[in-house]
Amino acid sequence: MKKTKIALGSLSILMGLVALSGCSSGEKIKIGILQPVDHIALSSARLGFIEGLKEKGFDDSKVEIIYRNAGGKSSDITSFAKDLVGRCDMTFGIATGAAQSLLSAAIDKGVANPILFSAVTDPVGSNLVKSLENGSGFVTGTSDINPVEDQISLIKECIPAADKVGILYTQTETNSVVQANMASAELAKEGIECVIKTATGPSDISATASALASEEGIDAIYIPTDNNIASNPSAVKAAVQGKGILVVTGEEALLAGCGSVTLSVNYTELGKRTGEMAAQILNKEKTAGEIPVGFMGKDECEYVMSSANAAAAGIELPESVISKCRDLSE
Repeated sequence: MKKTKIALGSLSILMGLVALSGCSSGEKIKIGILQPVDHIALSSARLGFIEGLKEKGFDDSKVEIIYRNAGGKSSDITSFAKDLVGRCDMTFGIATGAAQSLLSAAIDKGVANPILFSAVTDPVGSNLVKSLENGSGFVTGTSDINPVEDQISLIKECIPAADKVGILYTQTETNSVVQANMASAELAKEGIECVIKTATGPSDISATASALASEEGIDAIYIPTDNNIASNPSAVKAAVQGKGILVVTGEEALLAGCGSVTLSVNYTELGKRTGEMAAQILNKEKTAGEIPVGFMGKDECEYVMSSANAAAAGIELPESVISKCRDLSE
């Protein structure tokens, strides 16, 4: 999603306003969930969030979930955000654009009910919080920053002689841009030539993937988390079929559609941790501003492969990789 400039200085103006205003005795707490597009990783974060709330005592008897899915339409993200902020005691934005839209709507309406986020790679750069330690405002959540360095290391482990790697992502996806820059820097450290191809949106993913796969000497392609590509992974799978090109993805759900291997965060767990944060706020144990941004450590991530996708691409993964991976094809 395209990064939106949000004035964090406006947050202090709102902090004196009433939060959780609809939570009078006997009333269900209304929690709005905004999801930009329907794919496995983001849906897993949503379900994990609800699970985290329930495990802390906020089940259907106490909470009314109002869920909106924008289906990839930016105009719907904006309108849904305004509606949810106006109706709900708390909101949860999945991915950067949804979280930014909720914050923008809250500032516009002059309300400071808590906003949670997940599946946001760079919450500081996206102007959702002032720092990862947080400490102010009414926004907090979890980041899905990936172990990019280790994902790039997988390329060398699978293809020790690799000297040319492509990076494929959608240029309007903030999360993808951050991860692609990190991947490019890691490749430079390894002395590997990097070829970057960016799609402008869903309509040209197939052409962009084909162009990258046709680059002479490409050994592998790295794809960061990307909502558009995750909605059409078959375009990438078709582009590399039979060409002997390794595809390393930013997370498991994308791997299922087009990749060979990844070291993946768990979006259900990220959502669950965000739900636990929400419960802390609802229980008045902490304010949103008192809760630091959460992450999954590298040691909490899981190696995953798709032997079927690897075979279709003409890739034979080494035993050192196979032995540490869970295989989605089984």
